[in-house]
Amino acid sequence: MTGKTKKADQTYLKAARLEMGYTSREAASEVVPYTPESIGRHERGEISIGPEDAIVYANSYGRDDILMRYCARCPIGLVMGRQVLDRDLPMATLRLVRRLRGAAEETVADLEWMADDGVLDEQDQPKLESALNSLKELSATIEDFILYAATHGKGRPAQTTRSA
Repeated sequence: MTGKTKKADQTYLKAARLEMGYTSREAASEVVPYTPESIGRHERGEISIGPEDAIVYANSYGRDDILMRYCARCPIGLVMGRQVLDRDLPMATLRLVRRLRGAAEETVADLEWMADDGVLDEQDQPKLESALNSLKELSATIEDFILYAATHGKGRPAQTTRSA
C-alpha cells in the first residue's frame, strides 16, 4: 500500500524569511544554522520542524510569531484548540478592546460570586464555566494582537533562548 505523507503547513517560515529580507535560502543559511536545502525542505513542509528548530528560526529571524505558529500546530496546541489568526491592526485592536470592555464586568461578577464564600460548589459550576469561556476567548483575542505585533516586527512578546 502506497500512501502520500501529508506535508506540514510551514509556509510561515518562507514568509518570515522573505519579510526579514533574506530573498534566497542561501542568504538565510548565513543566519540559520541549516543548509539552504534543509531550509527549503522545512519551508515546503517536506520535513517537519521540531520545537528546537522553531526556536532556531525564531531567534535567527528575530520573529516570535514563528513560535506562536509552531505551537498552534504542535500536538499540545492541537489538543488545546490553539489557533493563530492573522488579523490586521484595526481588527485585532477593536476585537481586543471589545473583549476587554464587554467580558470584563461579567467575568469579574462571576469570579466574585464564586469567591464570596471561599468554596467552589455545584451552585458555582455555571459561573465557573462562564468565566473560563470568557477568559479563553479573551486569551485568544490577546494572542491575535500579539501575533500581529510579532509578525510586523513591532515587538518580541516572549523571550526565547538562543541555541548554543
